[in-house]
Amino acid sequence: MQVNPSPVSAKRPRLSVDVANRLRKMIDDRQWIAGQQLPTELKLIDMFGVSRTVIREAISALGAEGLVESQHGRGVFVAEHLPTRPFRFGDNSISEIDHIRQSMELRLGIETEAAALAATRRTDDELATIKQALDIINQLNAESVGGAEEDFNFHVKIAEATHNSYLVDFMHFLGTQIIPRVVLRLEFGTERDAFFEELIAHHVAIYDAIAAKDPVAASKAMRVHLSRGLVVNRAV
Repeated sequence: MQVNPSPVSAKRPRLSVDVANRLRKMIDDRQWIAGQQLPTELKLIDMFGVSRTVIREAISALGAEGLVESQHGRGVFVAEHLPTRPFRFGDNSISEIDHIRQSMELRLGIETEAAALAATRRTDDELATIKQALDIINQLNAESVGGAEEDFNFHVKIAEATHNSYLVDFMHFLGTQIIPRVVLRLEFGTERDAFFEELIAHHVAIYDAIAAKDPVAASKAMRVHLSRGLVVNRAV
């Protein structure tokens, strides 16, 4: 099979990590299937344009994960029984912009449904907790300060109101990295103030829909909020 990986950038500090990521993706994409032999070391050196040491480190990393097996005198093969690997958030092989875009798209898929479930299932106490989180971030936004942890807490409180422990656990797994700090790239002044005013309006709309026990409106408000963040990040 002809495999043409994109060149590995020499600017990155750990070339072996990049090569391992690319080889892992080829295995995930079934360019090489279980039991199939990988290209020889010399061919891999030519494919990726790196040294023998880099290739060996990358193969060693995949071997430690159980993805490949070295057979003495024969070469390196994709493992017959590939291990089930845990979900990996963040990939050294993608750019920061792609990471932000993909994380925001992930949030769109998860949090729009979470908002709808929260509107249906929330208790009065949970609504009060969401309101407390809302008041904190709105105060920060009104001062054009912003806060990733406070923003994240608002979304976590909504997840907790779904009464779905998997949603809550997944939100905590993602952590504050799912709150892109776009505001740091905005200049002080009208643009920055307008950004925070819009954030306040979005958060209030989400809260109001959950308070009204309107799952359709809650889902829509969350989608508007996260879609706006996606547009802003694409423009940065």
